[in-house]
This record gives sequence, structure tokens and C-alpha cells, in this order.
Amino acid sequence: MNVLYVESSRSWGGQEYRTCLEINWLNAHGHESWLVCDPQSEVLAKARELGTRTIAIPLRRRFDPLTWLRLWRLARRLHVDLIKAFSSKDHWLALPLYLLGIPLIRARCITDPIGNKSRAFIFKHGCSKILADASVIKRQLVQENGIDPSKIDVVGSAVDLEKFNPARDRMKFRRELGLDADTPLIANIGMMRPDKGQTLFVEAAQRILEQRPDARFVIVGQGTGWLKLGAKVRLAISRAQLTDRIFTVGYRWDTPDIFAAADMVVIASLRTEASPIVLREAFASGRPVVATKVGDVPEIIRHEQNGLMVEPGDSHALAAAMLRFLSEPTLAAQCAAEGLRYAREHFSFDRMMESKIKIDAALVGSDKANSAAATGRSAAPAELISSKR
Repeated sequence: MNVLYVESSRSWGGQEYRTCLEINWLNAHGHESWLVCDPQSEVLAKARELGTRTIAIPLRRRFDPLTWLRLWRLARRLHVDLIKAFSSKDHWLALPLYLLGIPLIRARCITDPIGNKSRAFIFKHGCSKILADASVIKRQLVQENGIDPSKIDVVGSAVDLEKFNPARDRMKFRRELGLDADTPLIANIGMMRPDKGQTLFVEAAQRILEQRPDARFVIVGQGTGWLKLGAKVRLAISRAQLTDRIFTVGYRWDTPDIFAAADMVVIASLRTEASPIVLREAFASGRPVVATKVGDVPEIIRHEQNGLMVEPGDSHALAAAMLRFLSEPTLAAQCAAEGLRYAREHFSFDRMMESKIKIDAALVGSDKANSAAATGRSAAPAELISSKR
């Protein structure tokens, strides 16, 4: 299959990262896939760092006849079999290609309501299939927006189980922070956005330090698209005079080493989150997880068996759960072991992609999909591809 991903976001985050990993996987398994993104976006720079095939086209407005024409010409030159879109803007940009006969999959990666009837209309009639990250999204679309459930498939996120594993060097990242092996280290990993709850994590950390002054905390991520929030988090840490106990390290590519260094991982999200990749990565790394009840977290975490769950927005409950893991190492170890087992059974990236390919093949025709995979054909003119492969 030849698959074109349209990503108009100017900011980089977990969804954009996963998209690049999908594209790289497809290109490594006999298909041809490209990422179309805006030349001024951070997505383009980060995608190139990952070695993802990229095509830079200005994607500034959702109603743009010139962009529609460019995408149509591109799709014809690349013999595109399938289009994938992720946001409302992506969807509108890809809609003319769908109306001209190219199957379109609209991914849905957040739990926020889609809004009014006009927005629901494009989900109902402007795509071939909706691919939801979590069952909660499908339930919302069916119950709140009247979308036919047969049009929605659910495939949760997954991780590279070889990259994220408990055998990594625990001390590599700790040495960078100047921490010894016995210092409790609690990690919060994710892009800085209002819904991610980093300020709540700081509040909880302050409460924990009152009882466990030996604990240390690290916030991994940057305020891409929300630069003021990143500054707000750092200011809160500074005002509390905790810069030597709560570290902010920005965006990192070496997150497997950070998971290995952490004694637990905390997901403090308030809303929006559907299928947290950090939860998968933490489980695969054999780390105990404290998480708020957002997205598909309640479908994965069995409280006190493979993790601890709290209600979103409650810093007291978040701190209490973190303190519980610190004071009950046997429970923490049990949850980590059960989480690792769950990850190995359910979070294989290869199995996730195989599930997605079955959905893709049903839209473009299984014979064509199998033929493309067998021959590894490439229809891409070299001058259209920007890549570090």
C-alpha cells in the first residue's frame, strides 16, 4: 500500500511522534508511506530527526484550494491508495481527495467532545473509517454524535517492547541528575499542555516532600504550543524553592533511560488523554504507575493489582498514591511486575500495526495491499522526499 499521512499541527507531541513511528514501520515492512506537514512546523524538524519520510507543503488553512490542488497532484504522483488524517484541519484538507475516490481514515486520539452537528457531519459522511485510540472515544461518538458503530474501529497505542524494557541501565539518567541508586525518583513524562496536569504534579510533589524529603522528581517534556505553561511550571517550582528537588529536563529522546531510572511514573492528566503512550512505556519498562482516571486508563489499570488510580484534579489523592508506593515497596513491585506482564501481552507495536493494516487493507482491497507488501514497490519521486533514512 501507498499511504499518505496529513499532519497540519505546528507543534510536536505524542500523537505526532506515534505517527512518525507508524510511517517508519510501514516503510520497513514493504509498504510506502509519507508524512505531509507544514515547512514551518516543529513536526517537520522532529520527523526528520526520526528518519521519517516527509513532504513539506504549507498547511495553514483548512479551506485552501491551492493546498487541495497540491495534495491531489501529490497523491496522483505517489499513486496513493489511502489517506490518514488526525485533526479537524487535516480532515478538511484531505476531504477533496476522499470525494475524488481515495479512501480516508480519520484518526481520533482525544476524548474531548467533537462539538456541534456540523462537525459530526464530516465524521459521518466525510471519511471511509474512523480509527479511535480507545473504546471510550467510540462510545462517545456513537452515543453523543449518532455515528454508526460499524464505521469506528478501536486500536490502542503500543510501544517497542525491545526499546522499553526493565533491563536498561538504571543509573545512566540518575548520574546525569547527580542521584545515587537509593534516592526515590518519581517521573512525570509528557508534553506540557493544560490537560496534562504538570502543575498538579508539582503540588503533589510538595506534599510528598513534607513526609519524604529524600524524594526527587523529574518532569520530562516541553511546552510546545504552550510555552507559557512550561514557564508557569518552572515558576511554581522556583517559588516553592524546590529547584534542587524537582528537575525539569525538557524534551528528551532518551525516555527509555528515564523510565529505567524512575522508581515510579505518574500520569496526572486532567482530560483529553485517550490512550496514554506513557502508560504503555512505563508498563513495558517494568515501572509502577500512578495514573488519573482518563481515557482508557480505567480499562487497563486494575487498582492495586497493576497500578494505582486516582480521580483527575485531586493533588491530595495523587500525593497519597505516590506515598503509598514509596512506603509499600512490595505493592510497588507487584504492580510493576503485573504491568510488565500486561505490556508484553497487549502492547506490542508490531501487533498494533498488523491490526491497523487489516483495517487499511479492507478499504483499499486486500489483494493490492498484499501485493504492495510483497514487492515493496516505491512510486515516490526522489525530489519529493525529505528524509534522513
